[in-house]
Amino acid sequence: MARKNFSFTVWERPAPQGSKKYVGTRRTASGANIPLIVESSAFLPAWRKAIKDAVVQGLLDSGDDSKFEGAVKVDVTFYLTKPKTVRTEYPIKPPDIDKVCRSLLDGIGSGGVWGDDAQVVDLVARKRWAKGEPGAAVTITSVT
Repeated sequence: MARKNFSFTVWERPAPQGSKKYVGTRRTASGANIPLIVESSAFLPAWRKAIKDAVVQGLLDSGDDSKFEGAVKVDVTFYLTKPKTVRTEYPIKPPDIDKVCRSLLDGIGSGGVWGDDAQVVDLVARKRWAKGEPGAAVTITSVT
């Protein structure tokens, strides 16, 4: 039976995915130079691992390892650490919300709760200042 809903919280610094930086070139066996491009965020591997671990643990805790089979809605609140010098009510500086959503959705997929993040047809995302640890609270709901 297909899963209808799933919620989890991940406690780790949200990191963007999709911003790249040039770090040099490397020579191929044929002698051509190709650029080396890597993700800009050093925090991305830890963030993606934390998402996967939270999804896997959530599936275990629920006692239901079924996957979403059709279209889903994702509702997420990202909690970011507020720098001491910042006075704004909302986090209006990087990371960009679309890029943390990208890393979140890919991380959820690696946890095995759906077949592909292309199943996401509705996405509601917000950034807020964390009162404690940074992270994200996520609810996924079947819309089919």
